[in-house]
Amino acid sequence: MLVEAVPDRVLASCLFDSVGWLRQWAKTPIEQCRQRRYAVVEQGLPGSYEVLPVALVRHSPFWFGYERQTGVAPLSESDITFAGSTYSMYSKRGAVPARLIRDAYDQARIWSAAGWTDLLVVPNITSSGVDSWIAEVGEPAGQVLLDRTYHAELTGSYADYLLRLDNKVRRDTQRRLRRSAERGLRIRLLSPDAARFRVRAALPLTVGTTDEHSWPPLYDEETLHGLLSVPGATMAVAEVDDRLIGVFFGFVHGDEVTFLCGGVDYQSLRDFSTYVALMYGCVEWAYANGLKRVEWGRDNYRFKERHGLTGVDLWALVYDFTADPQRRRKLARMRSELIAYIDGRPA
Repeated sequence: MLVEAVPDRVLASCLFDSVGWLRQWAKTPIEQCRQRRYAVVEQGLPGSYEVLPVALVRHSPFWFGYERQTGVAPLSESDITFAGSTYSMYSKRGAVPARLIRDAYDQARIWSAAGWTDLLVVPNITSSGVDSWIAEVGEPAGQVLLDRTYHAELTGSYADYLLRLDNKVRRDTQRRLRRSAERGLRIRLLSPDAARFRVRAALPLTVGTTDEHSWPPLYDEETLHGLLSVPGATMAVAEVDDRLIGVFFGFVHGDEVTFLCGGVDYQSLRDFSTYVALMYGCVEWAYANGLKRVEWGRDNYRFKERHGLTGVDLWALVYDFTADPQRRRKLARMRSELIAYIDGRPA
């Protein structure tokens, strides 16, 4: 069934399925949402639900970024229906209940019949999720490898974690960490209240990472302040004296932490190895706080692979209610361009 508010008890596979995230994201202005519903199906204990947000969106900067990067913008002149969000990474969700899929798909068809939308996009699902959708509602007009997200399982100690790295990578990392500390770099994890004073300085770092492919800014100050209201929020900062040169926004959910919307001052990389220092400072913090898994998000693929992280492919299914052949060609191009980019080879 479809409801207009997030239930109080949600069976969350990850941060992005959680009550705290879903309720805060509904207040976030960066995605221009016209209407929002939640497909829900009761699972497990009575009153507990799996949830899939279904939104009629005028503009999603993240989705538009993918369109622009691959040269297919715009895929639609109308609003787009999203089952999930391109800002969310459903890397642990796996299979999706058929009832959620059917209700989300039917809502999109209703909005399409009203002339409000012509596309349904199902972003950032795993291959198991792809299989679930196709089994329930059929083949989409396009199946796009949208991105690849990375994670690390935290077993043993922080020292054990470093020992699992390739020898050359470990020696280089330890050298960089020593050098950055000697030069005055400090890594801190801030509470939400303390982090709010750093949002204005953090914003240029978070949007700077989108410049390479002429993406639109993915965040604004209001959105970042809103994210700090999610339960378990923190901000990892890299500072030299009082100057902020790197930031990750983090979210503890259960025994894992997810880092996203980060960025660094690129001019600081040579002297301070800012990204490396932030990453390993966060891993050490996660061990100290008893966490078992770190989700590191998307992009920077080769670096993350060198540092031993595990990648999970995230797919987008695009259902076209107009059966437009030109749009199918655009989706085929989007697929080939993104596969080439993610795999690090020419398109």
